[in-house]
Formats: sequence, C-alpha cells, structure tokens
Amino acid sequence: AGERGGHFLSDDLSEQMGTFALLPQVVAAVRVPVIAAGGIASAAGVRAARALGAQGVQVGTAYLCADEALTTPAHRAALQSEAARHTVITNLVTGRPARGIVNRVMRELGPMSRAPSAFPLATAAMAYLRAQAEKQGRLDFTHFWSGQNASGCLSAPAADITRELARGFESG
Repeated sequence: AGERGGHFLSDDLSEQMGTFALLPQVVAAVRVPVIAAGGIASAAGVRAARALGAQGVQVGTAYLCADEALTTPAHRAALQSEAARHTVITNLVTGRPARGIVNRVMRELGPMSRAPSAFPLATAAMAYLRAQAEKQGRLDFTHFWSGQNASGCLSAPAADITRELARGFESG
C-alpha cells in the first residue's frame, strides 16, 4: 500500500494504491486470509481494515518510537516533529523507491531520480555526505524512514502499543 514506509516492491509508482482502496479488491480476489498494511497506527485503523475484510494487520511506523525500538534518538525526534507530516517516496537514498520524511536532498534534487544509483550502492554514495553533515550536528542529509501515519508513533512500551491496536479487534 502506498502509505507505508520503507521499500516498495515495484519501481512503478503508478502501481501504488492506498491501503483502504486496495484492501476490498484483494479480499474479493483471493480465498486466503488478508493482512492489511500501510497507514494503520491506531485501534480505529485496525477497525477500518477489519470492516473492509482484513483478517489481521501489519503495523510498522507506529512501533518506531516504542521503548524497545532500536530507532536512533535523531530518528525518534524526527518522527515526533512537524517534519513527519511530510513524507515522500524517494529512490535517492538506496536506489529503490522507499517512503521517508522529506529532507534537504529530496527538496533540492526532487525525491525521484530518473537514473538512480543501483541498489544498494546508492546508500554508499550518500554515506560520506551524510556523515560529514552529521559531524557538524546537521541532519538535513540524514534519511528517516516513515510511513504516512507517523502521528501514530508513541513513546511507550511495545506491549502498550500492541494492546491499543488490539482494541480494534474487539467487537463494537
């Protein structure tokens, strides 16, 4: 689904659909349990996915600020800032399309290169620039992966986040 963070399976971004547009189509097309993913970060999101036929959900971004997450302090701060409201799909960081919080590189070059470096070589190409900026205390060349629903990132134990999400499976 188009809302999720991290890497996409296809380079063709026209193939990306939002979770709640895609979900009923998948449920109608297959005879196996369907797991919804992308943009789900609350019990209300879980209920919506279930109402559209999902048997379960996969949640990613909502756990990035969990107490147990190995997310860096800088990434946590970015996820809990106004910047997290602005995500794009970019291939500049790794050479493959992935969603993350907009940074200086994406603003100045545009989020998508017509001829990106090969995956995973693009990461190495950006590493020196990122490292030099970070030595100066600047994070404008650092990439922070995030789905579109970073507002659902909570600083709490993962068990509490899971319990909150599980409320979406309760009837009512």
